[in-house]
Amino acid sequence: MSSTTEMPRAVITTKPQRRWMFTAIIPNAALSLVSVLLYFALDGAVWAAIIPFVWFYVAIPLLDAVIGEDHSNPPDADIPDLEKDEFYNWVMYATVPFLVLSFYAVMAVLVLGDLPIWAAALVIYAGGIGSGQAINLGHELGHRTDTRSRTWAKLALGIVGYGHFCVEHNRGHHVNVATPEDCSSARMNETIYAFTLRDIIGAFRGGWEQEAKRLRNKKLPLFSHHNEILQSYAVTAALAVGAIAWLGWAVVPWLILHHFFGYFSLTLANYVEHYGLKRERRENGRYEPCQPKHSWNTNHLVSNMLSINLQRHSDHHAHPQRPYQCLRNFEQLPRLPSGYPGCFGLALFPPLWFSVMNPKVRAWAGGDDSKLNWG
Repeated sequence: MSSTTEMPRAVITTKPQRRWMFTAIIPNAALSLVSVLLYFALDGAVWAAIIPFVWFYVAIPLLDAVIGEDHSNPPDADIPDLEKDEFYNWVMYATVPFLVLSFYAVMAVLVLGDLPIWAAALVIYAGGIGSGQAINLGHELGHRTDTRSRTWAKLALGIVGYGHFCVEHNRGHHVNVATPEDCSSARMNETIYAFTLRDIIGAFRGGWEQEAKRLRNKKLPLFSHHNEILQSYAVTAALAVGAIAWLGWAVVPWLILHHFFGYFSLTLANYVEHYGLKRERRENGRYEPCQPKHSWNTNHLVSNMLSINLQRHSDHHAHPQRPYQCLRNFEQLPRLPSGYPGCFGLALFPPLWFSVMNPKVRAWAGGDDSKLNWG
């Protein structure tokens, strides 16, 4: 569990609106479903099948640039009521079935549609990236301690076969964040492609090591219904069986690619969230506590609403169990130049990413390269 000893000053407050439901969380999750339905309804209109790709990498960054940022915070007096408001939980629960339907829609158009290779590549990439929203939901719900939330987290993560995520994220990433020991903290001058291999393999290994340790301490068998990773993997298996029963064995390669690109969506987020930032090691050999300054933050309105405030990542690491509707903005935080979709687009082209972000990282460190995470 991360803690903080140095909180920057919070900015203006305003009573939050229940905007997450009505600003495209569920429509965003259903976008692949809608585009596939349009594809078949319009007799194979390829443009309809690639709508999600255009939405994510073109439309959202443009909307972020035009609409800008929201720096407001919920008033402190409202936070206890906000934390207990079930509305914000049901927004997440309701999103999961749409992600399942979108997953099956993507599989259907790839197997049954007559897509050219370039269009199929865009569809599977966008479908996997879109299903990354399931990992985002699993991330939010997996930080809760109640059984209902943790069950929904396993269901969501099962859509992309990433059931080990919560185990490693909570017990590994939040402990080692912004240090060379963390597989999910990107190092200075590390490309997204080098980071992807380190992040995905490290998270898988770390999740299983942590779960094996937990079960061993409880004197329970690793391969049993007690294993929280296997519980989520069972959902993955059930969805795969359903896809094969419906579409045949031809769907298997698409299932594998879908899940990989789902993992890649998380890796993109991990990459931009802590790129180059490092906690200082103290004389006793331990790292300083995690502070808001150890995460890149952004308040771009559209992408924040679509990602249930994931981009207010600084406050999340300071208070990991704070629900998304209560996350706050602070002054003097390291700032990303755009919301996550725009930053993901930059990260895919390392020279562009380095040209934009390396000066920001060095400014954060006061020009002292020894303070950066070089690995």
